[in-house]
Parts: sequence; structure tokens; C-alpha cells
Amino acid sequence: MGLFDAQPPKPKSKLRKSLPIAVVLAIVLGSLLYVRFRNYTEERAVARFLTTLERGQYQEAYRLWQPSASYTYTDFLRDWGEVGDYGKIREFEVLASRSKGSNTVIVTVRINKVDPPLDLPADRNTKGLASSDLRQKAFGV
Repeated sequence: MGLFDAQPPKPKSKLRKSLPIAVVLAIVLGSLLYVRFRNYTEERAVARFLTTLERGQYQEAYRLWQPSASYTYTDFLRDWGEVGDYGKIREFEVLASRSKGSNTVIVTVRINKVDPPLDLPADRNTKGLASSDLRQKAFGV
């Protein structure tokens, strides 16, 4: 077989050319989705708690809070009831969340359009809001 008898190389298929691009796009999209939704369940737990307060269902909100034995329902009403720091909760907005260690997510919320926003710790395992050591540091309970 001579030099002029060789077959020209086959051109790469379009699929082979676009496969690396598709893989890179899938990795980037997956990473963005992970960053955006990794704390979604904790954000939902905080939203559920605040919605329960908004509806005036304080016993249920106290249960969702998952308080320690030393934090009584009376203490809870003083903090979160209609005479609490935010008064009757009429509206809230979940602004952001960030992981703090392996078991805690800090969810930043604005309640009744009051600034500055409030950081509420949520336990990643129980979805409770009072079980975190950060809650004790934030509220002194």
C-alpha cells in the first residue's frame, strides 16, 4: 500500500464533538442546582413555622420549634406571640440560607418587613429550630 492509497481519516461525528461540551454544561448546571437547593428542606421548615405563627396556631408552632424542657410555652409566646419582638406575624420572606457546620443551616428571613433580617438556625436532622446550639447563642436561651 502506497502513500497515495491510504484512506483519508473519517471526520468526527457531531455527537463526538458536542459530548464534552454537554458534559461540562451538565456539571455546571448540576452544581448550580445543588448550591441553590441544598438547604431547601430547612428553608421549608422555617417557612412552615412562620406560616403557622401567621395563622395564629401557637401550640403547633411551639411543637415545630422543638424546644428544650427549659423553654416553656409561656417563654415561646413572649418571644413569638402577638406581644413578641415582631408582634403578630403578617408576612415573612425567606431571603437566604447557608450551612453552618454539618448539622445546622442558618435561614435568613425578613418578618413583617422589619430590618435587619433575622437569622434562624434549623437543625439539618430534625428540622427543629430550637435544638441548635446557635439558637441559644442568638437568643440567650
